[in-house]
Amino acid sequence: MDFYHITSQEILERISRHCPEALSTYLNCVNRADKEGTFFFSRDLIQVEMSESWTKFRNDIKKLSLENLLEWHYIDQGISITLMAIDNEDE
Repeated sequence: MDFYHITSQEILERISRHCPEALSTYLNCVNRADKEGTFFFSRDLIQVEMSESWTKFRNDIKKLSLENLLEWHYIDQGISITLMAIDNEDE
């Protein structure tokens, strides 16, 4: 089974400097993403399974989006998210 590969130290450093409160949300996104980096979070999944506030989750997603780490869209009772591919020129 292929999963989205967690990111570089550069991304983690960017999150820790600019929006550290969103780090756990980013890791939840990475853990649930398919190999293309896409997934859907329903409002119930966020509130019941993840025991997270819908408002906090949404605010974290917005902060991560401002850092160009993901794109998101409201769909029905949830959020569709695509993690941005970060190219490493050194590899």
